[in-house]
Amino acid sequence: MLFIAGCSPSWKESPYEVYYIDGTNTLGYSLGGGGFISRLDEPKLISSNSKYISVYACPTSTCSYFYIDKVNDHQFAEHNEFVFGPFTKRQFSHLKHKLGLPLLKDES
Repeated sequence: MLFIAGCSPSWKESPYEVYYIDGTNTLGYSLGGGGFISRLDEPKLISSNSKYISVYACPTSTCSYFYIDKVNDHQFAEHNEFVFGPFTKRQFSHLKHKLGLPLLKDES
């Protein structure tokens, strides 16, 4: 489990927040008091519904699509336990229709 303290979220939907620390924007699960459990580095687009968070992120030199299962995620989960991806745009489009993933802004 990765526990990080950070500040200044640029996206927030409790308990999830994007926070900036050591030069990296990270989507994390907030533990409150500035503590987070990392879920995904360098998110660029984020959208959420009651079950999932859709994310377009560039955690490495390549950008890809990911989703987080909000229903089963919890503060004691490992960072990759309920984060799925990376997916291509085509793969993600198929999953979006199959699972009911939220639409990302650039896909409208």
